[in-house]
Amino acid sequence: MSIAKEIVLPDGTETDTWSKEYMLYCEALNLSKKPTDSRRQFVSQLKNKDRVDKINYWLQIIWKEKASL
Repeated sequence: MSIAKEIVLPDGTETDTWSKEYMLYCEALNLSKKPTDSRRQFVSQLKNKDRVDKINYWLQIIWKEKASL
């Protein structure tokens, strides 16, 4: 049986590992490792504007973190 774990995302959001917010963060994290063309193609196929906006939000945070390393 899986149990959700409490976590804090890079922007300070407190959530758990079963939340939609965490899912979107993980999706963005995965996309951040893909080539630009693959990322653009994937995002362009999405219909849900809120999902696209959240993925873009997380991508910006992920890239800022990588740039500061």
